[in-house]
Amino acid sequence: MTESKITSGNRNLITDIGGIQVGNSENMELMTGVTYIKLSKKFKASLEVIGGAPASREIELLRPENTVEFIDGIVLSGGSVYGLAAASEIVDILHIEQRGYKIRNSNISIPIVPCAAIYDLSEEISQNISSKIYTKLANQAYHNASRDFGLGNYGAGYGARAGSIKGGQGSASIMMSDGSIIGALTIVNSFGSTVIPGTNILYSSIYERENELGGNIRKYYKNLEKYNADNNIFDTSINGNQKQAGKNTTISVIATNIELSKLNLSKIAKMSISGLSRAIRPVGTPLDGDLTFVISSCEKKLEVSDHFLTTIGSLSSDTLTRSIGRAIYNAETNNGIVGYSDIIK
Repeated sequence: MTESKITSGNRNLITDIGGIQVGNSENMELMTGVTYIKLSKKFKASLEVIGGAPASREIELLRPENTVEFIDGIVLSGGSVYGLAAASEIVDILHIEQRGYKIRNSNISIPIVPCAAIYDLSEEISQNISSKIYTKLANQAYHNASRDFGLGNYGAGYGARAGSIKGGQGSASIMMSDGSIIGALTIVNSFGSTVIPGTNILYSSIYERENELGGNIRKYYKNLEKYNADNNIFDTSINGNQKQAGKNTTISVIATNIELSKLNLSKIAKMSISGLSRAIRPVGTPLDGDLTFVISSCEKKLEVSDHFLTTIGSLSSDTLTRSIGRAIYNAETNNGIVGYSDIIK
């Protein structure tokens, strides 16, 4: 794999991995949405949580020491704890399809659908929010699932905010000449900034492939001539400090077709922290819920040495960084939150 030619995947989306579709749905009035990672078969899965306050469901099952190895889908949602109800709707749908973990000596199947939610609530909508909104959105997302999907203001990224500018949904992939594929999808709703202070340069731009960020660093590299390091952790790129700690989370899914153990998926999830920190400053704060799922279709069977696993982990982190950059690059101004594209006009 280390000698393989590496390019962006055919779609440059997580759906370049066979067996994955992505469905999105949005409630434009409430500025929220749901993204569903639809799996055509069981995928092996693990995760890493680095934020101090995740809104999540079924994540303990994915710890490498626990029994369940495979999942049937993943839900990413807005709505904080209300959004976790989206997973219940998917569980009910998959129950009808007889998907899930088979209980020994019975005909019972338990669909395993981990879920993580961002905080995108506002004072204006707090009186109208309910779990029922997210079960409806989940149903729509399930039926909207496709290998092609939008970036920016879509799905769980619809109401997302990245520091003081518009956040959103991003995805990217890489493909090796030996047929190995790695993809990532992320919902960027970060406390930290995705833009280097005093510049138009995305932190993620150094990992850009094939002009997916508009040639970001090549276009704006001269901005760095007068750059001075800024120790302020608050994003002051536009309209001053946002100061909304506790209202943020970046949730991500990394996927591959390479067969890996649950423990090795967990190790890649740990390495993915570098992918977050290269694109956002800061990450993993005590009051956000940053977490990353890592899943595998297990279709590509290769010998996995420590060196090979390190390579996969590094490339996965790079792909996650690009996914974050693509979320910000494609996010459009919405509800008074300025999109990156409008800042650089």
